[in-house]
Amino acid sequence: MDVFRRFVSDAPPATTFFDNKPTLVISWWCTIYAIVFILLRISGRYIRTEKLFLEDQVVLASIFLILLRMALAHVILLYGTNNVITTGLSAEDIQQREIGSRVVLVSRIIYAA
Repeated sequence: MDVFRRFVSDAPPATTFFDNKPTLVISWWCTIYAIVFILLRISGRYIRTEKLFLEDQVVLASIFLILLRMALAHVILLYGTNNVITTGLSAEDIQQREIGSRVVLVSRIIYAA
């Protein structure tokens, strides 16, 4: 059993939403940058050809998925996940972390989409 112990680390301490704000700001910045880049690409294509192709419409639809994933990431960073030391957490904190962990699974599916 000690052989596997070196591959497993202990759970990190719980963080607050204030601790996660820099991550949230950078995530929103990257999301907005990606959306602006998509819109510039679509605008350039439309100006050149005066029509949008199927791939352009797919890219426009992906903006919805990008924003949905970012909204889910916001919830995850707000509630946290269950990968923390649970000693000293209230029942409400544990429930929020369970919700955050479930939202992580949905967020991963959206990311793959």
